[in-house]
Amino acid sequence: MRRAAVVAVITSLIVFSGSSAHAAPAVSVSVDPASKSRVGTDFAGFSYEKDRVGARMFNARNADLVKLFRLLGPSLLRIGGNLVDMTGWNPDGAGGSEKEVAPSDVRELSLFLKATGWKVVYGLNLKTNTPAKAAEEAAVAAKVLGEDLVAFEIGNEPNVYVKTWPEYEALYTSFADAIRAKVPGAKFDGPGEANKTAWAEDFARTQKDKGAKILSTHQYIARNTEASIPGMLASNSSGRLPNASAAMEKAWSANGIPQWRVTEANNYYHGGAAGVSDVQAAALWSLDYLSGVAARRGSGINFHGGTSTQFPLHYSPIKYSGLDPVGVQGVYYGELLWKLAGPGAYHAASVTGGSDITAWGIGNNAFVNNKGGAAVTATITLPSGASKARVYVLTAPSLDSTAITIAGSKVGKNAAFTPLPKTVPVSGKKTKVNVPAHSAVLVTTG
Repeated sequence: MRRAAVVAVITSLIVFSGSSAHAAPAVSVSVDPASKSRVGTDFAGFSYEKDRVGARMFNARNADLVKLFRLLGPSLLRIGGNLVDMTGWNPDGAGGSEKEVAPSDVRELSLFLKATGWKVVYGLNLKTNTPAKAAEEAAVAAKVLGEDLVAFEIGNEPNVYVKTWPEYEALYTSFADAIRAKVPGAKFDGPGEANKTAWAEDFARTQKDKGAKILSTHQYIARNTEASIPGMLASNSSGRLPNASAAMEKAWSANGIPQWRVTEANNYYHGGAAGVSDVQAAALWSLDYLSGVAARRGSGINFHGGTSTQFPLHYSPIKYSGLDPVGVQGVYYGELLWKLAGPGAYHAASVTGGSDITAWGIGNNAFVNNKGGAAVTATITLPSGASKARVYVLTAPSLDSTAITIAGSKVGKNAAFTPLPKTVPVSGKKTKVNVPAHSAVLVTTG
């Protein structure tokens, strides 16, 4: 080998070695031992279009889909979307048609819920329906779904087609009264406005003694024509999402409804955008959004997904070919890392010494979400002591990459997931972990 080539090789090795040897910038994360909210097992859920029930997407014989739900669950599935108000009920239908829902389709949904351990918020057509037909469907759903039915959601985003609160209240009441006549003790979710919370306080105040179980809203960052990774990552610190969560917490806390929840959400509406909604950045975004809702005492988020006859759902946590899963995408990985922390008290956390980094705790576990372009070494003060901890790193080569892993493992279309978390010592309440650029870390002590 020529001397010049040898020098070049040695130089490159020195540069590489030096860059890896330099210690990453240090940050300190202090998890507050106090807590004012709790994360349940159903905090990270899914939302699907109503026509997927008739299409038989929820099929207990679809082993891969059952496994993907079980890996993330047990949790809460919300059935609704735009197509809830375009999908009819046919009590005499044969089933298996995306144009309508028949009793046999509800039975298939029930079998799927039993197989996965999930529960459901069941949407009913409001816009193109009658109270009597809605009550007829509700009666069948209540009987078939039994304890797996959490609540009925009447209509989808009614503020899109109903102008005022009094008009909506009258319409909603006519449907809810008819349903309660057929299903005594029925529970409801509402108002589920599109990117607004203006009716939340009125709904909570007027419906709290009439079976309202979930005070709900639907939230997206903006239309998909505005999709960008920087905009997505910035959306949890200011603007629509945190403002809506604050408004929902206020309406909920003042009126005594059992919980408030974002029953439909994702990053950019009308299906999101490829290269933004389905990549590592979306995983990191979903983690921050989950944390923001928990900090405001919400009970969870149902991330919208599946398939739709309206437009491609690039943001779907599970990616499909027809009715069959072919893999998972960014938001699923964010939800999965969240789920790995388990249920427990939510703890706020402070971060010093770094930018583009957020942190929080669940139980005695801690998250550090590094959206910046440089790796950091985080010294974490946990809420209470431990002797050792496991470290799960959610990472990818870049923010716009789909090659996402958690603790070295991707999630297969059949839910194959074999993470190998590293073990680190804990001294008292303190531990130290490396957090790569554009990655998130979960430290668990349980």
